[in-house]
Amino acid sequence: MKGKSRRLFSTVLAVVLAFSLSVVLPTTANAANAANIANVNAASAANANESTGSAVAIQESAASAVVMKDSTASVVAMQDSAGNVGPRANTADDPAKGIYVSPNGNNSTATGAIGSPYKSINSALAAATPGSTIVLRGGTYREGINVRIRKPNITIKSRKGEWAVIDLTTYNSGHNEDSGVYFDVDSSGSKLQCVEVMGGFYAVCTETKWDWGGASRAGASNIIIEDCILHDSRYDVIKVKPNCNSVTIRFNEIYNSGTAYKGGSGNAEGIDNVNGDKMTVQNNFIHDICSTAIYAKGGATDVLIENNRIERVKEAGILVGFDTSPEFFDLTVNPQYYENIRGVVRNNLVVDTGLSGIGFYASKDAQVYNNTLVNVAKGTDHSALYFGITMQDWEPYAGRPASINPNIHHNVVNQPSTAKRPMVEIRYSNELGGLSALAGKPTMDNNCYFISGKSASFTDRRPGSILDNKGLSAWKSHIGGESGSLEVNPALKADYTTSNAQCTGMGIQYPLTVTVDSSGKTPGGSSGGSSGGSSGNTSGLPVPTKTQVSYTLASKAYNGKAWGVAVTPKTGVGKVTATYYEGTKGTTYKKSTAKPKKIGSYTVTVDIAVGTKYRGAKDLTLGTFKIIPAKTSLSKITPSKKQMKVSWKKASAAQKITEYEVRYRVKGAKWATRSITAPKSSVVIKSLKTGKQYQVQVRCYKMIGNEKYYSSWSAKKTSAKIK
Repeated sequence: MKGKSRRLFSTVLAVVLAFSLSVVLPTTANAANAANIANVNAASAANANESTGSAVAIQESAASAVVMKDSTASVVAMQDSAGNVGPRANTADDPAKGIYVSPNGNNSTATGAIGSPYKSINSALAAATPGSTIVLRGGTYREGINVRIRKPNITIKSRKGEWAVIDLTTYNSGHNEDSGVYFDVDSSGSKLQCVEVMGGFYAVCTETKWDWGGASRAGASNIIIEDCILHDSRYDVIKVKPNCNSVTIRFNEIYNSGTAYKGGSGNAEGIDNVNGDKMTVQNNFIHDICSTAIYAKGGATDVLIENNRIERVKEAGILVGFDTSPEFFDLTVNPQYYENIRGVVRNNLVVDTGLSGIGFYASKDAQVYNNTLVNVAKGTDHSALYFGITMQDWEPYAGRPASINPNIHHNVVNQPSTAKRPMVEIRYSNELGGLSALAGKPTMDNNCYFISGKSASFTDRRPGSILDNKGLSAWKSHIGGESGSLEVNPALKADYTTSNAQCTGMGIQYPLTVTVDSSGKTPGGSSGGSSGGSSGNTSGLPVPTKTQVSYTLASKAYNGKAWGVAVTPKTGVGKVTATYYEGTKGTTYKKSTAKPKKIGSYTVTVDIAVGTKYRGAKDLTLGTFKIIPAKTSLSKITPSKKQMKVSWKKASAAQKITEYEVRYRVKGAKWATRSITAPKSSVVIKSLKTGKQYQVQVRCYKMIGNEKYYSSWSAKKTSAKIK
């Protein structure tokens, strides 16, 4: 739609939504809340029609039909027909003139036809023109560098019924900051669909001209990432950079960020949006995240986060704003440095977080409703719903505003008896002359609070407005609101919807069910190709990581025999099958399930079947080990006048040794080294000191690509005195 048609559609939809809300809102909700919700939904609809393929646009296919809730729900939210989260089946037809890629293709002879595919995705992208679709055959693609989209309106997708994996867990020299899939500044309108991406600095990244210094500060926009499995990134899984607007992230599984921290904590979000406007995050399954699952900060405006299922997060579930360096704000539209403007968070399930379930940092006009938070803020900081303070690098010119005008209603917070943090906390800091997390009072109503065996508490730390861990009644009086809010057990069902009639219209309004084939097949319904972490029944089961298996990675000296890694699953983990990828920097990977015996470097991955306590996983990278040359030995040292001849035992011909190295010294002095090209087995070392004895050692190495594989040094042998 364009021009008047678009505006007419938005106006009509707003009227319909407002009317629906007037019917379905519980009587305890006030008229202002209804009007606010109608405005939010109308704005969301308008945003949807401004960007091609926006996730909040009404879907045409029955598989992803939009359902308008007309029951006793307090909101009109758009959802998948079954309330599903995670990748949908890969059943979309492939284009008649797609450019095909296969792990068995040939870049030299490829035409791009299905019978003559490219081997490299980047080679296919180089041949593509704007509007092309790159169709990936099932299997794993290890390019060693990022898959970089440089042209507009490009689609990369797995072939119908198949599943492709882009693996950047290991990368070529100089490409350690490459992302798995990289939407360059000229890639607007492009799409990533039904593909698994594992590894990379970020698994997926959008690029911007924001800090290039030119007149344009535009970024890759109108990007769609849908029905993908994205995981095991070294840092954030998805990174949205400034002015990368109208990015849609829907129906994905996103997990295991921050592998660079090796199981520790660090800055590695599931989705990290810095000043990208009109982002839509819908129907994703986000879990096992190193820091925060989703945040939109840096002035991000009109962001919609809905229908997501978030589980097992070390820090926060969803943050409306956070803490951004001042140079990333657009002061022409946001001179106050608000971190988030008009953000909408609705119908999300957040379970098991270390910090807040939903947090607000320098947010303006946030709308947060119909979310269910379970076992959140498990640590010693934050609260279930938390108002935090942004420091913005402590720069004296930065705004650091308090959040203002939040509207929080029809949410459920369900905490276990072990919970120690408040339901709501408003922070204050004495730093920088005093900073408040919230200006004025929050607009809150019709929320359900419950903590097993205890009373809920609420805290406001602002001077002149102190409330220290008081109950719901005191909180209602303190803010002059929450008249329709309750402290009762919502009696959550297994699907986390409420069964207590008092909580009707509160929390998520339909189950958010993970869509994964319990037989271990790919989301596309085919067992061909790797499906990454997608296999197995995910109903509440965590994804296994390498900490759920026992193994040892250590270099082994060549002995002509095959050698592999013994991998033992821990309790509740399914059967494990190891695969070895032979390759080093500058060489091509070769895949084999046979145990290796040649000198080289081997990346070990495992496929894990579904177990009793963990989901299945495919191509889970354990790490790398090396087979190094066998240690050789010195056979003879013959001294003569100011020199000595050193001889050693030759390495076996099968090892194909490149050079030997001999080092020597007077005991206690520094080593000197000589290199001797194989297959020679002796060297004369001159200019030695008369009357001295020399310690000598020998080793060998084999050059593969750009890397030397060294044997261990031989035992020391001491010469007779030099003549």
